[in-house]
Amino acid sequence: MEKKEIELLLQAIKNGSLEQFEIIIDHYQKPIFTYCYHMLSHHQEAEVAVQEVLLHAYEHLEQYTTALSFSTWLYRIAHNYCVNVLKRRKLSRWLPFLYKQDHGGSVKEHSDRPNREESLERIWNRLSAEERTLVFWRVLEEKEYEEIAELLDKPPEALRNQFERVLKKCKRYLPTMEGVAANGQKSV
Repeated sequence: MEKKEIELLLQAIKNGSLEQFEIIIDHYQKPIFTYCYHMLSHHQEAEVAVQEVLLHAYEHLEQYTTALSFSTWLYRIAHNYCVNVLKRRKLSRWLPFLYKQDHGGSVKEHSDRPNREESLERIWNRLSAEERTLVFWRVLEEKEYEEIAELLDKPPEALRNQFERVLKKCKRYLPTMEGVAANGQKSV
C-alpha cells in the first residue's frame, strides 16, 4: 500500500469512517505481529501486543503527523509497547510475589529442537530490546539504516556502529554465526 493511499485512508478514519481502519488493520497486522513476536518470543503476548498497538494507534490517530511514515509510527508504538512488556518481565524476576510468570505458549515449548537453535535463542534473549529491534529490522526486514533511524530517533551512522557491536556481541556467544554477513545483510 502506497503512502498516498494510506494518507487517504487515515483522513477518512479521522473523519469518522471506522470501516477504513479495517483496511489498515489488515495491512499492518501481520508485520506488527512478526515484530512483536521477535521482540517478546511469546506467541500470545505478541497477539495481545498487536491488538494493543492497533488500538493505541486508533485512539491516538490525531497525534500522527506525516513527518513520519505511518508504518514507522506504528512500529514506534509497537517498540514502546514491547519494551514495557520486557521491563515488566525483568521486574517480575526480581519481585515474584507481585507478578505471576507465564511460561505457557512460549517459544521454548519444543524440547527436541537442535542445540544450535537453542543457542541462538539464548543469544537473542541476551540482547536488549533496542538491539533486538535493530537486528530485526536490519536483518529480517532488510531495512536501511535511514529507515531505522526514523524509528529509533538516532543518526544512521550511530545505528551502523551499534549494529556492528551487536554482531560482535553475538559472535562472542556463538563463534560461527552463519547466515549473517558482516554488513548485516543475509548471506546465501
